Amino acid sequence: MSNTKFKPIKINLTEEEYETIKTYAKKCGLTVTDLCRSLLSRYHPKPLPNAAFREMLTQLYALYPAVNDDESAAALLREIILGFEKKALLPDRSAKYGGNEPVGGQGSN
Repeated sequence: MSNTKFKPIKINLTEEEYETIKTYAKKCGLTVTDLCRSLLSRYHPKPLPNAAFREMLTQLYALYPAVNDDESAAALLREIILGFEKKALLPDRSAKYGGNEPVGGQGSN
């Protein structure tokens, strides 16, 4: 069990701001707290991909057995899949307000 002690913070938002952050967190598959933590660490989460994207990845993964014997084709397929996943799934990192350092300049975990 973690010995981390949490400190609550309170911010006042308009109803529109609250709904915006709540809706975006849900689209990303995060709680509002986790979204705020990500943003404080300079990560900008992306909404979860739609069903068509997931189906495309499933079909690309299904190609592996067909190219498994050809290392260059398998490497190319891995590169394509990882490129799609990186672009669609990994949060962006912000260079604004202090580069890639989290708020307060402390290193990330």
